[in-house]
Amino acid sequence: MRFAFNPEDNAITRDSSGKNYRHWLIALVVFLGVIGAGTWVLHLEASEADARRKIDLVVRGSALRSQINRELNRVLYLTSGLRSYIVVRLKTLERDEIENILAAMYTESQHIRNFAVAVGHRVTYIHPLAGNEKAIGLFYPDLPEQWNAIKRTIGSGKPALLGPVNLVQGGKGLIYRVPIFIEGNYWGLLSSVFDSESLFDAMFADSKASGLELAIRGIDGLGMKGKVFWGEAELFADQNAHLIDVDIPGGKWVLAVRSTTANEARITLWVLQGLVLLLALALAWSVLTVLSQRSKLARLALFDALTGLPNRLLIDDRVDRAMTTLRRDPSKTCLLMFVDLDRFKVINDRFGHHAGDFALQSAAERVRSTVRKADTVGRWGGDEFLVFMENVDRSKISELCTKIRSVVEQPFEYRGNQLTLGVSIGYALAPDDGGNMDDLLRVADERMYADKDLRNAAR
Repeated sequence: MRFAFNPEDNAITRDSSGKNYRHWLIALVVFLGVIGAGTWVLHLEASEADARRKIDLVVRGSALRSQINRELNRVLYLTSGLRSYIVVRLKTLERDEIENILAAMYTESQHIRNFAVAVGHRVTYIHPLAGNEKAIGLFYPDLPEQWNAIKRTIGSGKPALLGPVNLVQGGKGLIYRVPIFIEGNYWGLLSSVFDSESLFDAMFADSKASGLELAIRGIDGLGMKGKVFWGEAELFADQNAHLIDVDIPGGKWVLAVRSTTANEARITLWVLQGLVLLLALALAWSVLTVLSQRSKLARLALFDALTGLPNRLLIDDRVDRAMTTLRRDPSKTCLLMFVDLDRFKVINDRFGHHAGDFALQSAAERVRSTVRKADTVGRWGGDEFLVFMENVDRSKISELCTKIRSVVEQPFEYRGNQLTLGVSIGYALAPDDGGNMDDLLRVADERMYADKDLRNAAR
């Protein structure tokens, strides 16, 4: 049930609504403050963690580059030595001798699939022959995938690590090609074919276990212009990956290194941000709850909980303020009306406390509806109400009393029962009957009991 109040009551209601808005605003400020502070701290920590990860990637990436160079040098030096041997012994070198040297080199090397010697552009010697039969007699210009890189290597006169390429004998391999020149003229090409899978597995065996993801691009030593041939290509587009140039014979590779803990760090950051959000919500809700409770307690101190009308404290304050104004201007008249409900106890005893509460709420609303919006209707206690009015027309007092009595005594329905209340009314005028609350209340109370006796006698 809704109750209407005078402008001052509405002012308090508006003030209460304003306080609610302020409470929400304060809670919002607390929420945003906690979010802002938490995000700032997390941002600093994330920045420091990111810097540490980058430094760690640079250090570990450099270590990987050194490891790649060691592995390559371990298998490349044999081929370079064979070139020198062939140049020196070419005029007396027999086929059996070349094949024996290739066999000895194969025994001492790791990750080598085969060695080959091409006289001119045709493969003439190969070891081991088993599994590599298709490569014997191979004419390099017939291999479009390899020929351009081979021409560049011959043209430079320097060794080059090419590939990985698809081998004619099956599978993929890196090929270290060393051009051989005799007295300044091209003689042939010495090739060491590496099992790229075996070589890279040896290079990066501990990478995953140590929390690194790797990728390499630069087929035929073309660096960033070459394709990715090991690992995931998306690493090269990831800002969290560190790129490292690796010099190889005849060109370079580009190594992309990313820490697998970066995703874990991001997940941790999201979790922490979620906790900050929950903390901000909890603090904001706590502040809002405390402020709302304080506002509610302040309202309960001034208004009756059952009817919503001003209580004694608020009525006293309004009467005191009106009396102060009246003393400055005695020409004005104020009215204090005491309204006591008859037969309330009968309803309460017969139909229960809920019916009594409903009767009080109905009577409060009806009394409120009979007076001006500027007037104060309050609950004095029990089944007693006070009406306080300023600037009253004395000639209208009797009419007002009759109106209040008529409205309140109309039957009301409660759970199928028609209930009725009686009303006894007494009033006092200021300054005629007194200049303070006690005097006015005493006179109004006496007149109310006189009215009650008169009504009882009339029955």
